[in-house]
Amino acid sequence: MNSVATAARVLHEPGHEPRRVDRSIVYGLASGGSSMAVHLALLLVLGLMVTPTVPRPQVTIVESSFEEIQPQEEITQRLPESVDPARSLTFDDSRSSPMPKSEAVRDAIGQAVAAPKMAASASVVQNLPPVDVGVVSMLTRSSGELMRFAPEEANGQPLASAENIGEALDRITQEILNRLAKRKVLVVWMFDQSESMQDDRAEIAARVHRVYEELKLSAAADGDALATSVMSFGANTALHTPQPTSDINKIQAAIAAVPNDPSGHEMMCRALTTAITQHQKFADLGKRQLMIVLVTDESGDMATNHAELESTIATAKAARCPVYVLGREAVFGYPYAHLRWIDPETKIGFWLRIDRGPESPQPEQLQVDGIHRRHDAHPSGFGPYEQSRLARQTGGVFFLLPSPESNLVRRDDRRYDPDAMRPYLPDLSARPDYAAERDKHPMRAVLWKVITDLNPYAADRADLVQVRLWDWPIEREAFAREAARNVAKAEQLIGYFAAAERELAKVRPMRDRDPSLRWRANFDTTYAQTIAYQARLKEYVAYIKAFVETPKAIRNELGPARPTNRWDGHYVKRTLVNDAAAQQQRYTATRLFQQTIADHPGTPWAARAEYELARGFGLELREDYEDPRRGSVKIPTP
Repeated sequence: MNSVATAARVLHEPGHEPRRVDRSIVYGLASGGSSMAVHLALLLVLGLMVTPTVPRPQVTIVESSFEEIQPQEEITQRLPESVDPARSLTFDDSRSSPMPKSEAVRDAIGQAVAAPKMAASASVVQNLPPVDVGVVSMLTRSSGELMRFAPEEANGQPLASAENIGEALDRITQEILNRLAKRKVLVVWMFDQSESMQDDRAEIAARVHRVYEELKLSAAADGDALATSVMSFGANTALHTPQPTSDINKIQAAIAAVPNDPSGHEMMCRALTTAITQHQKFADLGKRQLMIVLVTDESGDMATNHAELESTIATAKAARCPVYVLGREAVFGYPYAHLRWIDPETKIGFWLRIDRGPESPQPEQLQVDGIHRRHDAHPSGFGPYEQSRLARQTGGVFFLLPSPESNLVRRDDRRYDPDAMRPYLPDLSARPDYAAERDKHPMRAVLWKVITDLNPYAADRADLVQVRLWDWPIEREAFAREAARNVAKAEQLIGYFAAAERELAKVRPMRDRDPSLRWRANFDTTYAQTIAYQARLKEYVAYIKAFVETPKAIRNELGPARPTNRWDGHYVKRTLVNDAAAQQQRYTATRLFQQTIADHPGTPWAARAEYELARGFGLELREDYEDPRRGSVKIPTP
């Protein structure tokens, strides 16, 4: 019996039937053209930079006390994610090698598809230059709740944990009092207009009265010593107090007047620059200290952040204006988070994407999970890069608010111990400086190459680095067509991950010589993933081929009101490909993830490794129902 037939038989053995799944949120991944496998080989053929040959080390396995994680329910909802190209993730780094032009791709269509190869695009310097890791100071308050780290040239605090908004406001009250002891103060409250901030704005409006009541108890705040303005921003910036005021009623009314901007754009840097330039003259005439309190749950518009962050910092520094941020935790190595939204009329669920990270100047983790783009929300332990850098460079504070966001998809409420995270601080340098330092280290440069090659938010490769998991057609002929296209892509991706594994193995000896524990952890996670994802894609290919040959019988398991009209994929522990090579691959990946957990306990890298182990390597398609009204729902912008 051939392997596909054997796999098909295993698919329908007793005990392997799909479980009933009841849910309202569904997601569809767009299908592409039938020649995407050709595109993949051509676009990734220039993939990673080749390093001088280094003897490939054997994988060293270290025993750990890790206990197997119980399987968790995987994503079963389709993510109706309409990606606006203007907001898509692009890695703005001139050091990244360009991808082939679309004309070249079109000219090559129809030619034989070769396995992906690693192009000799650069060489690696074997002798690493000495690295000045700088002077990093990390202080904690006596309560142990606030953590501070900053180089000598900056005096801000890029991370201060707060149990709630009230605690953060108490600290801001103290900051205002400290400045009032020296001179008059003009504080500008700057609110994000996104709908997801509505509850936070309401809570601050209710609590801000207490801030000003406490300030009145100080003699330093008598009279007009403290003046306040209220502004907000979305696609544009709005001023809600025509003149700075000391009237608490006017301040609360102004906060309550902040609108919801339906555009979905948060021009944070532009708004901060506008606020400073509009208020600087008033502050100078009154000999006041200008300060801004920024309240937001997003990292801001990606394009303008990249273009304007440093000029915004320069403007704030010139005005001696510290920026205080009440913000949310960045997603680990990933620019986005997703909010669950239920259409009030149809009760159909959707996932809405927001900008939430990453915590570093550029993503330092893969943006794909081996099958499709990431949709997780692993906490990073730090704030978004732009806001943390703003606070540090201007002398302000970034307050990391807890995230009890019930509508955050795949929410993870774990909180990391500052002592455990101390050695893993993200680099908050300006992006060009960060990129220059990263590229001095061959190991880091290869990691970055893998991340950029597999960027699912780049328009020229979005369909090439992902395969279909959800929304498989129910009709057999349509399923077979989609299966052929996606199996071809999966086989090409297996080749790319194998090539990436080889290149990472070449620079693996440099891992222990890298001065940054953070980058060592980045390597550990990515190296294990390149092996695990090969194994997972092999399972994908075997399962889909078997399903084409012997599809499951449709049982309408969701009931007569929700007749099955599509198949959805789920990760499972069971595997179909059990030859010696596949078993060794799964074994090696498992032990490397276990080693990551042992080497980086209590960190996001360990959490990510736990997640990978819990997913399993196998795939299973289960019956699902697509509400035909979905396409007519008007989806709001968060």
